[in-house]
Amino acid sequence: MRTALIFFLFCVPFFASAAVFINEIQIAPTKERFIELYNSDSLDVDLTGWYIQRKTATGSSFGSLVTSTTLAGKTIKANGYFLISRSQLSNSDVVADLTLTESNTIRIRDSKGKDVDQIMWGSVGEGKSYQMSPRGEWGEATPTPGSANGYMSASKSTTVTPPVNESAVPSVTHIQTPEVKKVVAEAGPQTRVVLAGSPIIFEGKIIGLENASGVAPKTTWSFGDGASAEGESVTHTYYYPGEYTAILDVVSVGLKATDKMLVRVVLPNLSLSTGGNTTRSFFTIENKSNEEIDMSSWQVVSLGKTFIFPKNTILGGHRSATFASEVTALATPSGSIPELLFPNGTRVEVKSETVAVVAPAVKTIATNEDPTLRTRAQGRALVSNQVQISESKYQTASIVNSIPDSPTRPPQQKDGSLWPWYIGAAFLGALALLGIRLTRQNTEQKPSTPADDYEIIEETDDEEPR
Repeated sequence: MRTALIFFLFCVPFFASAAVFINEIQIAPTKERFIELYNSDSLDVDLTGWYIQRKTATGSSFGSLVTSTTLAGKTIKANGYFLISRSQLSNSDVVADLTLTESNTIRIRDSKGKDVDQIMWGSVGEGKSYQMSPRGEWGEATPTPGSANGYMSASKSTTVTPPVNESAVPSVTHIQTPEVKKVVAEAGPQTRVVLAGSPIIFEGKIIGLENASGVAPKTTWSFGDGASAEGESVTHTYYYPGEYTAILDVVSVGLKATDKMLVRVVLPNLSLSTGGNTTRSFFTIENKSNEEIDMSSWQVVSLGKTFIFPKNTILGGHRSATFASEVTALATPSGSIPELLFPNGTRVEVKSETVAVVAPAVKTIATNEDPTLRTRAQGRALVSNQVQISESKYQTASIVNSIPDSPTRPPQQKDGSLWPWYIGAAFLGALALLGIRLTRQNTEQKPSTPADDYEIIEETDDEEPR
């Protein structure tokens, strides 16, 4: 029998009240392959959305082994087993096309994509399974799919006595696997979206060093753009958009752990508008992209004062947020141009757009001007001897090209602009005079008929008929 070169990496339950872990695996013969899960909790666990992945000894990443579709609608009972087999067994819960070979690593993940358990092994004898003992130690033993494991670990090795009639067959001894200390590294969420030019805080977690010798672990970040840093919490800035893989490496007294995350770097697509007056004002930030933006520790500077956004200020995709002067203590009246900055003071590029928004409220302020304003289609009335100034919560002033939303006096025309009207009027007058003159000439040229050319014939009663 081949000696199993096996070690257990880590087993970290992430489910709130469940302790689901891999309990037994058989890789040969092929038709007898299976994976057995066990739920040590007193509550049933819904496996919908869960999945199992596999990586070979030479592989650089995990591939699919048991899909979430296969586990959809399945439940592992409290203090019960869940059997996934290559061929149908009498107690199989799921039948799947299991690909398991020597020197593999498999991991199970929950519906949120978090690692629940992960193990790796070297070689396992054919017809034997790789089992966990009640003490959490691993070794080879006779397969027990869907039931308690037969591998018993003790302070000394356990010997399997040969059959009575086969005393010549040498005994099989299972050597106790020494307990392996575990350390787990967590880089953070699997995918993170950040803005180009914005400093990002990376906060790693290290689990399993509670009983260490007190020597601080060496924690190293590699950000995928050529930069690196040491420490559990570090800050890094990506300057160009793209997709980068950030990797966290932890080394402590011979223990090593690694985790990674995908960082998607996008360009900012924001607009900033202002409104109100010097007494009460506001500014509005609109996120025109599809991605959620974390604005923690960003700054807005206006008229010499600075407002810093608190931690966990999140602006969703295609969402806007309005910040009142009562909260920010900033004066950002309509027409002002505040500045939006990243936490390190770098200016955030904002598109030069003005967002047109209807003003729901109007406040009248008397002035000494003498204008006559045109009535706007939205219902702003003509005012004589005063100006109505709209103090709207939604008046807009672009951060690049400020355009106030309140009514303004039409620009006065210069004197030179009336000359085309004068010339046109003179031309029409000349045409009219010319027409009158031609009419008179035609009248004078007609031949006159003397009055004596006409004979008046009176008809009498005594004229005889002709």
